Amino acid sequence: MFELHVLGTSSARFAHGRSVSGSVLNTPGGLALIDCGEGMQKRMMDHNRALKSSGLENRTRISRIRAIFLTHGHLDHTWGLLPLLQTLDLDGRQNRMVVMGPSTRAAIDWATQHPGEAPPVDSGISSTDLAILFSQWQAIGTKDEDASYTIDWVLIPIDDDQPFKSPIQPLEGVTVTIVPTHHGVPSCGYHFESKGGVGKFDIEKANEMGLSKGQIGQLAQGKDIIIDDESLSADSFRGEPQPSPSLLVSGDTAHGPVGFNAEKLPSPPRLLLHEATFLADKQEKATQYYHSTAADAARHATSCKASVLALTHYSSRFKSLSSFVSEAREHFSGPVAVTLDGDWFEIATDGNVFHHVRVENGWNKKNL
Repeated sequence: MFELHVLGTSSARFAHGRSVSGSVLNTPGGLALIDCGEGMQKRMMDHNRALKSSGLENRTRISRIRAIFLTHGHLDHTWGLLPLLQTLDLDGRQNRMVVMGPSTRAAIDWATQHPGEAPPVDSGISSTDLAILFSQWQAIGTKDEDASYTIDWVLIPIDDDQPFKSPIQPLEGVTVTIVPTHHGVPSCGYHFESKGGVGKFDIEKANEMGLSKGQIGQLAQGKDIIIDDESLSADSFRGEPQPSPSLLVSGDTAHGPVGFNAEKLPSPPRLLLHEATFLADKQEKATQYYHSTAADAARHATSCKASVLALTHYSSRFKSLSSFVSEAREHFSGPVAVTLDGDWFEIATDGNVFHHVRVENGWNKKNL
């Protein structure tokens, strides 16, 4: 099962009670962050406190973070990282932390040869490439020898538009796929998938055959048995395997990357969390600044065969978001959710997706 707690749904700056980008992903292999905008650690603590006071068992404790996945280097997606890492140091963290994100080979080479320096304007290397930022951040106070724990700074070179399995897999039992995107700087989305569950054991079939409790127990554990010289396969007592829970978080992107085609991904995501900075009447502006409209997000959802589309990253020009849903539904036949800060999504082991909508005293659960 996956839980995606969306704690920032505004683009570029705080607006209308919406914070900048940052989500908490709870997986079978541990807790992770996807982007870490300004004030992320406080948002996590406030959200965790609200979960606890509502009587829910779900948690978003910063001490449990195993990895931080950055979609790109723009500050509204990264400016909360250093304060969070410092807090973990002050708290005496011991476990390693993986911080990873997309880059280019040219930027990685530059940062290696010129640590802490910004590249020349005419170099073709963006000053907000994560290779440059990682080098600068390490120079101003996140050196491993000064911290209570080790930080693994992992840069993933983006060579083309094709999705590929991440060379680093920091969440046990969860496969992470890098999905290159178009945002004017090295950028990517992340596809997360865990192994599906085994099919339901057919106890009625076992009882009809007069099997003993011991024999049933062996079959239930996946062990084949022999009865009267006849071999009984454990698999023959199982129904269809449960689907693999999966989700895709787009990061910031213009419409069009091939990574949003279903045949390019390991599996169609049960949930696609996709930026929708603008509406279609601002399509030209969206394309100019490498962002998506709600219609673009819906086209990507259709292309990757997502089960559910959740919209996020709205421009500050929008206070009401009702038009985003109606526009997306023109291009995507599945459920569409407008996401607000504090909402979270549950991708169950049976493939169902639930939207937990933040209300004054807790959350309302909706089956999508």
